[in-house]
Amino acid sequence: MTAVKVPEGVDGAALTKMMRTEYNTVLAGGQGALTGKIFRIGHLGLASEADLRACFDALKLALPRVGFSPSGVGATA
Repeated sequence: MTAVKVPEGVDGAALTKMMRTEYNTVLAGGQGALTGKIFRIGHLGLASEADLRACFDALKLALPRVGFSPSGVGATA
């Protein structure tokens, strides 16, 4: 499991819903004090490199649609 901080300006609930409904990729939101602050990517058990690449590719498409604007080093990658 990898926890990722929800970027400033991004609605974490909207991101996890979009990933599930439009990209067939399930992310878990944060719990308790971390609700809305992180999302979690599960990669324990039967998770291949291709599964993780598909998740990252979907995030690349979904994040700008929910308010993420990249800045800094590597923003064009």
